[in-house]
Amino acid sequence: MAKKNRLFLRLLLAITLGVLLIPPWAGFTGEFHTGDSLVCYDCHTMHFSETQGFSSSDPYGTGTPIAFPLTTGPNPYLLRQPQNGICLSCHDGQASAPDVMGANANASPTGGRQAGAVNKVALGSPYETWKGHTVYSTDIPPGYNPSLIGLSDWYTGTTFGLKCIHCHEFHGSPLPYRNLGASALGPTAASFQPSYVINTANDTTKDVWINIASPYTSGSGNAATFNPYYATANIFFNRIDGTIGSLKTSNKIGSFCATCHANFHGGPGNSPIGGSPGNGNLEGFLRHPAAQTTIGASGAAGYGGHSSLTRFVANSTKVKVNTTNHVTYADASPFCLTCHKAHGNQNPFGLIFLSRNATAFDPGPEGPEQGGWDATQPHTTAEGYRNLCGQCHSQGN
Repeated sequence: MAKKNRLFLRLLLAITLGVLLIPPWAGFTGEFHTGDSLVCYDCHTMHFSETQGFSSSDPYGTGTPIAFPLTTGPNPYLLRQPQNGICLSCHDGQASAPDVMGANANASPTGGRQAGAVNKVALGSPYETWKGHTVYSTDIPPGYNPSLIGLSDWYTGTTFGLKCIHCHEFHGSPLPYRNLGASALGPTAASFQPSYVINTANDTTKDVWINIASPYTSGSGNAATFNPYYATANIFFNRIDGTIGSLKTSNKIGSFCATCHANFHGGPGNSPIGGSPGNGNLEGFLRHPAAQTTIGASGAAGYGGHSSLTRFVANSTKVKVNTTNHVTYADASPFCLTCHKAHGNQNPFGLIFLSRNATAFDPGPEGPEQGGWDATQPHTTAEGYRNLCGQCHSQGN
């Protein structure tokens, strides 16, 4: 028995030493916080002492200044600032990371803002609260009905305000796209985490394809380096039909959005959407379908709704759709991000007003990340709506 114990201890020691010798970020690729330029103490403080404040002049010698001063506290989880403040210390107005709020510190075309911009009440025009997600808001999310997707009443924003961590894992993971699938969802979080691949070759088993040659290096702190990872032109969404709870889905991006907005989600036959097999038009639809419809198709598998695949394919600039073929778009299906920027933008409801006939992504107010305008027309909201609907539909003149 003593010999067995000694062998066990030797094995345990060897495994422990092997683990300790591996850098903590070795073997990982993905969208998460790691590396020399972001360490535990940037966000957390042991005792919340005034003497533990950092200067902003490159304390680690990595070329990246620290923007995490101690504010009101101490805070839960030993944070140097309240949760949104920690996130926005890097992601609002900093050139070393994607800027996700208000005016973009990283100018287009190296903007790093594929999801647009969140807002808060104090921002005002052109980022009013009705133009996207509003951090700190205590409003109930529009269309909130988690029971449709098998969740309980999980959302805490009505008490604590909307936080970045309602959507994103704060530490991150190499598995879900954009760290989506927040821990607030509890043990079911993985069911709403979209997968992704970074490669010049697509993997249609993944929800998202980032078409670049190599992964973005976390901590590079340079917009020109990280922008390809976020550039609209490099992001594609694969169609993977399934269900989440009682709702149809064609991509886990849609499933994730449904955690807050389930009443706006689903496909033909789902209670929020309506529709019936074989219609081939808009009769019976209560809301625009967000899954398992095919642009221009008819019959039981189509529900094309006066849309035209020929028209969509002919667009020189296209909104994003779910499809298994990003050349022919034969099974192209619209979903949440077809019409809306995930964070928001300078357009109503975060809508994407992109001209279908432009020769390139129209820069709009702040580049294509903001949702675009039609550069050939007056910048009016009415024209923007025509551009968006006209991506797939040809009614009107």
